[in-house]
Amino acid sequence: MDPDILSQLISICEERTFPPGHVLRYEGGFAGDMLLVLEGEVEIRFEQGDASTMLTSARNTILGEIGFLTGSGASARVETLTDVRALGIGRKELELLATRRPDMAAAFSRYLAKLMRARLQQNTVLMDDFETADPPPLEVFQCNTEDLMIRAQRLRYEVYCGEFGRPSPYADHDARTLIDPLDEHGTSFIAVYEGEDAGTARVNLAKHGGLSILPDLYGMGTSEHHPHKTCVITKYAIPEKWRGGATYMRIFAGIATFVQASGIREIYIDCVPDLARFYATMKFRQSAEEFVHYENGLSVPMVLDVAEYHARIPIDERLRRNRWR
Repeated sequence: MDPDILSQLISICEERTFPPGHVLRYEGGFAGDMLLVLEGEVEIRFEQGDASTMLTSARNTILGEIGFLTGSGASARVETLTDVRALGIGRKELELLATRRPDMAAAFSRYLAKLMRARLQQNTVLMDDFETADPPPLEVFQCNTEDLMIRAQRLRYEVYCGEFGRPSPYADHDARTLIDPLDEHGTSFIAVYEGEDAGTARVNLAKHGGLSILPDLYGMGTSEHHPHKTCVITKYAIPEKWRGGATYMRIFAGIATFVQASGIREIYIDCVPDLARFYATMKFRQSAEEFVHYENGLSVPMVLDVAEYHARIPIDERLRRNRWR
């Protein structure tokens, strides 16, 4: 990497430290940024069934660029072998770089393109050593592209305004989309089954702000983890034909890996009373008094302790067994 680009990134991005044995990325998982390793060594493990291939990388390695740029889940498990210092490079940092130094932003964009192409070719070679497996029919993507985001917003409209017939001040009936202020700081996910959009949901980290009255409604202010380690999940929209199957849990799986990578300790949601028992099976508990939501009607706010949730079944095991309850 060009030293001038590196210098600009160091001046803009937050530095993070990780101890040996820390999982930076889970295969199939998501994160809100890329990581640029400044010091230390990591192991990158590709697995298929009982077979695995390992690589090691060190200083000036960028991790997670393919998932960050395309919205796909991580292609490998990445774990620190030593103490690691790294920079978190997200959309906010890229926008700031473009504002301060557009020449460096353009150079970094070209660098990422070359890196991404090389990594995709490398991954193809590594996966050739494994037996060919059919891709999963239900895939989850992080909405990191405009196309995926619009599809998620249209799916919300289809479910909330179409199937449920609920009015919303944020509905665009001409475009048939549902876009609200939480989209500005939120991260949406979409499930796709053989090319058909099967469900979507959005997560907002409280530390990014813009939650309006939700912290009060959810009782988040009483938590020792708020606002730096709390988040809310909203706009869970699954069309009728996909309800009752794996779609809901697969989307939650994506969000669970995303919040874990973001250092979140509590997930807050609200649901209609009939679904409170379902969330309780996932170890959510009611976090505040019921309230009336402009789209959902009577709603029950609930919270999940992320550390306790992952302690019951490690996240690697949940990904392998697709078990999220």
